[in-house]
Amino acid sequence: MKKIFRNTWAIAQGKGLLSIRQRVLRLLLLTSLLSFFVFAAISLYGMDFIKKDMSDMGARLSQSGAEYTKQYIDKTSKETLAELAKAKAWRVDRELALMRHDVLILSQALTWIEQHPEHYLPEKVLDPYDGKVPPAEPYIIYSPDLRKRGIETVQREVDLVANIRGTLVPMEKSYGNTYSACYFGSQSGYLICSSIFPGDKYSPISDDADYDYDPRVRPWYVNAINADRPVFSLPYLTILTAEHSDIEVISCSTPYYDSNGIAGVASLDIATDFIRRFVSDTSIGKKGINFIMTSQGEIIFSPMDEGVLVETDAPQDLRTSSDPTVAEIAVRMAKGESGMMPLELYGEEYLIAFAPISTVGWSFGVLVLQDDISSSAQESQAYFLGQMDLFQEHLYSEYHFLVKVALVALLTLFAIIYLLSKRLSNRFVRPIQKMTTGVREIASGDLNRKLDIKTGDELEHLADCFNSMTDELKNYMENLARTTAEKKRIETELNVATDIQLSVLPHDFDFHRDDFGIYATMHAAKEVGGDFYDFYLLDDRHLAITVADVSGKGVPAALFMMRSKTIIKNLALMTTSPDDAAAVLDLANQQLCQDNDELMFVTVFFGVLDVVTGEFIYANGGHNPPLISRKSGEQTEWNYLHENEKSHSLGISENVTFTMKKFTLMPGDMMFLYTDGVTEAMDTDGNLYGEERLKQCLNHTETSAVPIEDILASVRADIKKHVNGADQSDDITMMGIRYMGSGL
Repeated sequence: MKKIFRNTWAIAQGKGLLSIRQRVLRLLLLTSLLSFFVFAAISLYGMDFIKKDMSDMGARLSQSGAEYTKQYIDKTSKETLAELAKAKAWRVDRELALMRHDVLILSQALTWIEQHPEHYLPEKVLDPYDGKVPPAEPYIIYSPDLRKRGIETVQREVDLVANIRGTLVPMEKSYGNTYSACYFGSQSGYLICSSIFPGDKYSPISDDADYDYDPRVRPWYVNAINADRPVFSLPYLTILTAEHSDIEVISCSTPYYDSNGIAGVASLDIATDFIRRFVSDTSIGKKGINFIMTSQGEIIFSPMDEGVLVETDAPQDLRTSSDPTVAEIAVRMAKGESGMMPLELYGEEYLIAFAPISTVGWSFGVLVLQDDISSSAQESQAYFLGQMDLFQEHLYSEYHFLVKVALVALLTLFAIIYLLSKRLSNRFVRPIQKMTTGVREIASGDLNRKLDIKTGDELEHLADCFNSMTDELKNYMENLARTTAEKKRIETELNVATDIQLSVLPHDFDFHRDDFGIYATMHAAKEVGGDFYDFYLLDDRHLAITVADVSGKGVPAALFMMRSKTIIKNLALMTTSPDDAAAVLDLANQQLCQDNDELMFVTVFFGVLDVVTGEFIYANGGHNPPLISRKSGEQTEWNYLHENEKSHSLGISENVTFTMKKFTLMPGDMMFLYTDGVTEAMDTDGNLYGEERLKQCLNHTETSAVPIEDILASVRADIKKHVNGADQSDDITMMGIRYMGSGL
């Protein structure tokens, strides 16, 4: 220790000539000692100051923190209760919304069958008069007056609507292990039903029933007719068989339509046991209460046996309650509001939270005892105060320990400072020399050279940066090679995708017929595109054509294009009548809307040409109108086929329908169909090619005897001339059809 002090004193005095190493050592030593003593003095003063201040701050923090904790937990508990009421209401609302959705599907299916009888063959439905009905089979019940008139008067109608069995039974089974029934009643006076009670071998109809049931006088039927929309019933009991007790159900009913208007009412019953279990099993605390109230202020689901929340055969309107607080809450719930209020009920202080069940206009209420919430906050406050006392005791103990450690460290660190300063000066000089040599080798091109410098300071960081630089340079060179190979692979795969997409488009334009000619082209803006065309014979007399444009570009559009093309062609080939073009687009739109999470859509022009008469029947789904050439004297004039009403694209909404239209082609007439990539082709200044220029191009092209492919090539050349080197911004698809007639 004496030697250390002597060397330190000599260095501090600067006796003799000092080298750079010694100068660095002296600077480091003096700086370190000065810093150490200053830091030690400040630390000792600070520790003593903290000790005095800690006692006062600890007391204040304990009290304020405990009070804040109590208030925070109380506030959080109330906010959680409000959110819990919303969650419970959402749970019930979701089940009822699914129920309404299924009833609408059943109504739409019946409406389609009633309005399109030509698509269906007669089907049969079992009559309980003829024996027991298995649970997988729908059955029919006729009203008394219909039996008097004779059921044969409605036999054709029954045979038609019996086609709904493919929808009725799966929908009823989807409600699992609980009682449910799917049924519909007709204006003619009969009811077709599919109902299953779990465990029954046969449908739940009494053996001694006379089946004299008229659906037209039932509340579910009358309410739906009056509302002309989906309506829900209040809970009621339905009679099953002698082996089963009455079961409480909720009905959802909505009208269905034929070509003359309302044809009947479709309905769905499900047992309410799942709602009652949810209401009774999810209450909070021993005295917590859940309940459901209608928009008329009537309690319909409640576990209570007495008091204002009890269910009765003659429900009371709580909005007129003598208790002003109960009445105020009932009014807010009936209006569909969400909120929370204190309430004295059953001799207890409650906090009620409520939220709307929007689908039916009901409201879900959750009651929790005020004491349950307050006790949690008080327990948290006491726990916080106890923990703060323990924390203060721990701080005092740590303070005394640190003072002792600091005194021992003073002497130890004084000796260590000298040794570390000496070693630091050596480490500061040697790494610089080593780094200079290494950097020179790296600069000469040896990227595998590493600087091995372990100083723990900026010199080591600088060496690591040089090493990282060489590694990143090597990785960059390797990644560049891999990226080049990957880009080439992707280009190869996109080329294959292009070939696959083009292969699904028809390329054989020679039908070996004299009554018509056809030719089409498609040029994608990217490797794969969303445009497509299609043509095929439905029979020897009818030619179906399609030109379509999918939203977006690239691979997603190409995949949606493949799906659209397949659906439209399959539906067209399945039609029983070649002129049902609008029905093809209606069904295709419904299928494309399903599972369309990306919200893509497609514009479609679909038509069927009668090659004998020249009649062209078509439906337009938001697509560009075609051009038609007709002879005017010796000249052939092209004009657009303009439509009076706008049409919708496919894939956006299932509820839209499409209109069938028709016109007649004369021998020698032509049609030119295209996608918006033709008229919206832009030059370098952003100017569009436009419909007028397209029309002028066709009118200046001799089309009467020129091959169709030459006409399309002429339009393509004019587009290329217009864009003048600008990049193609959209897929370009064109189709030409020349009608020669059966007499040519």
